[in-house]
Amino acid sequence: MAEEVQLADINPASAWGERLAVVFSFILIFAFNSIDNAVAPMVGPISQHFGVEEARALWLISFCSGGTVVGLFFGPALLQAVPAKRTLAYVVALLAAAQVLFAMSDSFTLANALRCAAGFGAGLVASVMWQLTFHGVSKAYFPAMIAVLMSARPLATAIGVPLAGLMAFNFDWRLPFWVIAAFTAVSGLLLYKFYPASPARPASDQPTEPAENGGGSLLRRILKPYGTALAAPYACVYYIGTTVNRMAYFGFYSLCGIWFAKHYDLNLKDISLALLVIGITEAAVNFATNRIIGKFGHKTTFLGSLGLSALILPLFIFGGLSLNWAVALIAVFMLLDRIYSMALVISMPKMFPIEGDMTAFGSLNTLTAWGAMCLIAWLQGLLGGYGLTCLEAMILGCFFAGAAALIYVQKKTVF
Repeated sequence: MAEEVQLADINPASAWGERLAVVFSFILIFAFNSIDNAVAPMVGPISQHFGVEEARALWLISFCSGGTVVGLFFGPALLQAVPAKRTLAYVVALLAAAQVLFAMSDSFTLANALRCAAGFGAGLVASVMWQLTFHGVSKAYFPAMIAVLMSARPLATAIGVPLAGLMAFNFDWRLPFWVIAAFTAVSGLLLYKFYPASPARPASDQPTEPAENGGGSLLRRILKPYGTALAAPYACVYYIGTTVNRMAYFGFYSLCGIWFAKHYDLNLKDISLALLVIGITEAAVNFATNRIIGKFGHKTTFLGSLGLSALILPLFIFGGLSLNWAVALIAVFMLLDRIYSMALVISMPKMFPIEGDMTAFGSLNTLTAWGAMCLIAWLQGLLGGYGLTCLEAMILGCFFAGAAALIYVQKKTVF
């Protein structure tokens, strides 16, 4: 017989409490990632509302991503000073308020500031989610939290962004922001209610360097793990290459609203449906990547998926194909990106065989992804006046330059 549970009677430390914490974590991550990426297909009505060029409206993506980078950067240090559960409450309030106020704003400058604030909140939420994964839920729910962290964002891109676009097409572009703000607030508050009690931070995590030498300063504690990671052989080349390569992936997504409208004269509804096809394909491959790597081996999988991407990108990026072929090749390109990106992450212990904590290497992966989105959206907004072909060529150049750096590092370390 199914277990009957009343919300008011659930102990946050119980198994049901942990299950609900996992569920509400997924909803929260899905919500803010959906709206973070929804500006791109809605760039037409948003640029008209704020009275700016379509390419300049992409700065709304750049400012949001930049705020996320800052939030991710300072998040771990903040969680050492403020309990994660309390941080979650403050950040959810910030996210929801920024989303609502953005939809109410008529000033492009204020809108960028609000997007930056929302991005900062998203970065802090990501830090809280990692804390919940490693130090909040019990061992039994650790795989479920990892699955949430790995799947919520691709599913938001696959489903949340197109749904937001369709909602904007049928009603008003502001409506998705208000709906997502409501989902953010409700899921965040419920996650706060069922947030598991975290163990005290181990003594080994406490700063051990003398304060008079600056060893215990906040800035030093923030920078030291990243400095140690980047000092590893080929680490700087790898993260620069990753950032530049990611700029191609995120560059197409940020440009997609303009790209589909200019090349294929699609409206917001049709753009959203095209993104739905692309996103579902990309999200689906996440569940098969490990099997692909296991069957073909790391080197073949990495070089094969990267090589096929290099062949496909020039075929569609300049809009010379029919719409159906373009959507199909874009979907394959995004699918291949997921495969070689996962292969890179899995091979990190071999790329950087250091003794000690690998957390900073993982954090740098996240930081470079959001940094890439911030940089490419800003450049697209800055250079939009030079024409769409210029922006397309920039995406192509980023892909090949980043891929060359990644192959070089893999050859020197893993192969």
